[in-house]
Amino acid sequence: MVEIPEIMEKKMQASVGAALMSRWFSSPRFVLPENWRKGDKNFLSVPTQHVDLSIVKMAWVNRFTRANVAMNTLESSRLTTLPAAVELRRVLQRQHFLTGNKENIGVSSNALILHETAHLNSIGVPYGGGVDPLDCALAAFTMHVAVGGSVEPLGGNEMKAGKTHKMLIEKLHFYVRDSYDFNSEDEPLGYWGREGASASVFKLGMSFVENRQFRQWRDRHGRGGDFIIFSDVYTKNLPKSIKMENMI
Repeated sequence: MVEIPEIMEKKMQASVGAALMSRWFSSPRFVLPENWRKGDKNFLSVPTQHVDLSIVKMAWVNRFTRANVAMNTLESSRLTTLPAAVELRRVLQRQHFLTGNKENIGVSSNALILHETAHLNSIGVPYGGGVDPLDCALAAFTMHVAVGGSVEPLGGNEMKAGKTHKMLIEKLHFYVRDSYDFNSEDEPLGYWGREGASASVFKLGMSFVENRQFRQWRDRHGRGGDFIIFSDVYTKNLPKSIKMENMI
């Protein structure tokens, strides 16, 4: 089983998937808590050994059509929705950015910090159905967008329906957040052999692999550490700023 990263690297040109799996095999045993997997966690409080910020790069993710579709959808139809405004207010309120003054937000280049201080919305990116490099690395994952710009209090005549602040969005920060674990019950991972993998076609010399085998390996060897993935950040400067008024 520990040969799989080498097969990914040498036979499948899936170096990102190989790096992620190598990290899992080489890390001390750790089972990701369920609320971390669901994203119900302030990741600024997570010990750094359980977070990877270096392996997944957006320049690589952007090569795949389904990732670009996700980013385009976020930008075209999910920036100024009510759920986006509710999420942004939650994050800004928690980080004490909703003050009586104008505050600049989304100035970091670190995806984890942006996630907890300027997050706006997200969209699921489905499994591609095969064993291309993106499937090997992340399978199904989530694309997120945080915002860069400024937030300031509404004037007295602007306040409406309990809303207190307005946001000027000047930049969009796209990034991936995912959990790297093998905790789902009996999730199939395809057929593997020394020459590579197939999602559905069995050939002589190939073995069927599923999550359970990784959990068994972890229990036997005391290694196999789950972790949270944050990619780096792809930032897009907007040609025209977006105003969110009477929304937060």
